Amino acid sequence: MNTQEMLQRLAPLAVQDTRNIARGDRFSFLSAFVARETETIQTISMPVAGLLVVVEGVKTIHWNARTFTYRPGMAFALPAGTSVDVVNEPDPKSGIYRALFLGFSASLLEDARRRWSSLASARRGGDPTVAITPALASAVLHTSEALAGVVDVSPMVTELRLQEILLTLAECGSAPLRPDIKNSATSEAVRLTIRHAPSHHWTVAAVADELCASAPTLRRRLRLEGVNFRGILAEERMRAARLLLLEGRTNVAEAAIVGGYASLSHFSKRFRSMYGYLPSEMLTSGRAPSPA
Repeated sequence: MNTQEMLQRLAPLAVQDTRNIARGDRFSFLSAFVARETETIQTISMPVAGLLVVVEGVKTIHWNARTFTYRPGMAFALPAGTSVDVVNEPDPKSGIYRALFLGFSASLLEDARRRWSSLASARRGGDPTVAITPALASAVLHTSEALAGVVDVSPMVTELRLQEILLTLAECGSAPLRPDIKNSATSEAVRLTIRHAPSHHWTVAAVADELCASAPTLRRRLRLEGVNFRGILAEERMRAARLLLLEGRTNVAEAAIVGGYASLSHFSKRFRSMYGYLPSEMLTSGRAPSPA
């Protein structure tokens, strides 16, 4: 599917402005932005992570001291909590500005971070622009039609279509998988940062850089909350290893690597001390056994 065909089929979904309809932040949704006059919106915060596709007119965003301009068939993706300045300009011929926003639920993103941790850790250098490939155009169209109720599909099928978009974005380093840490406690911010890529070689300095803080400041704030970096790192890696085992998507040796252990025996001992059973017992039973 080419971009022009995608726009033609998306246009009927952006007839009325639906951006102000209240929605819970736990849900994925489709929202239409429609304007007949130039809009200038200062310091708007992304309520949820999402992908925006311009259907008609021009959208300009100012973010991180940079300016990005998007015309019909162009798109960008940003994580939740991102603050941007926006200008929406109607098309000079039709007099209408239209765009569609696909919002991704927190649970969908958490699952994506866990499943594709190596992709989630990719960085794009601060450019939110997304290239609309034929594969992504098809995924966006089918997902939008499902969320808008144009086609009758089950919630499970809709979720799979959303996952298809996220995976397509993740493979090109454009998925908004970085966790929202703006309003979190420092310890929770550290956990979320590690959680989206548990196998990454995290250090205090690396996490502090992600959180726009210095390493000494990060250590001090963690001490005030009664925790330390090493403890959080170990817990989050073991959590990731346990989830992989629980889902049956790995073996004990691979789970040990995710857990940050080169030694299988050391991993098994630490796992048992945390959860009360050996990791091999999860593979045998297919579920988490009752703690001994």
